[in-house]
Amino acid sequence: MKLTVKKINTKNYYYLEYFSKLSNKLYHFSKYVGLKKPSSTKLNLLRVIFYNDVIQKLFSKNYSYELYTPEETIKSGLLRNLFLKKYNSISPTQKKKFEMESIILFTLTTLTTEDVNVDIQDVKNAYENKSNLSKEEIICKNMIDAVNLISTNNSKLTIDFLQKLHKTTMAEFETKTPGLFRMKAVHLVKKDNKHPLGKELDYQPPSFADVNKQLTEFVDWYNTTELNPLEKAVLSHYKLYKIHPFLDGNKRICRLIFNKALIDVSFPMLNISDKKGDYFESLIASVEKDNPKMFAEFVYKQYLRQVKDFIKK
Repeated sequence: MKLTVKKINTKNYYYLEYFSKLSNKLYHFSKYVGLKKPSSTKLNLLRVIFYNDVIQKLFSKNYSYELYTPEETIKSGLLRNLFLKKYNSISPTQKKKFEMESIILFTLTTLTTEDVNVDIQDVKNAYENKSNLSKEEIICKNMIDAVNLISTNNSKLTIDFLQKLHKTTMAEFETKTPGLFRMKAVHLVKKDNKHPLGKELDYQPPSFADVNKQLTEFVDWYNTTELNPLEKAVLSHYKLYKIHPFLDGNKRICRLIFNKALIDVSFPMLNISDKKGDYFESLIASVEKDNPKMFAEFVYKQYLRQVKDFIKK
């Protein structure tokens, strides 16, 4: 953003201008700020007002930002609108193909990220068929059903919905108590060459006795936050992961709720665990340092990459 002056006759007209280039297109926003050059203090205030005006224009809502800069928030809105423009321009057949491929790839990645032994053919068979499925295909079908749940339920988040999502996703993992919150402690570990079973994180989830209280607080936050959609998605994943309300399948639920936050406001579904190493590294680093910034930066890069790839196609 920069302050510019236009001289007409003998008068100076001052403007704030912001430029952003995406997909070979230059976007320009400007705001008239007066005949007199503003002081540094007033200029800083005008910048904040201008950024908020642009965000309001892009999203039809004045979202706030904490983890991302106002420029990053604006770029996320521009990309969302480019995605929608491209998506709305393709045929119904192309839309169906895009949605099918998105669900299949998300299902495959989110399962194999957790070392579930399924392959692309299992997912395709689960997507196309309803009966005579193998155990691997049923596991895939359950995840596909969970994706459909977040895609069709754009109402407020509830604890019951979290349990339903877990019950759907983990239906074939009976020992992991599908749909029920954990009744014992869980321990978070990360890979470490010196520890074959993994090294415990510096952070550990709350006692199972505190899960319901913390989930209630999480749901209240989710339903009332004014953060921009990408930050809301990031913090939904981060906060829910820290609570770790289930015995297993927590990251799967985190990635589903992450995408619910996006899909509900017409953002594309993101397959953030397709860069498995970077995904785990940024998430764990953020949790251990009690700072979601690193995870937010990772997500932002994935968002730019995946949306730009779709637009190029």
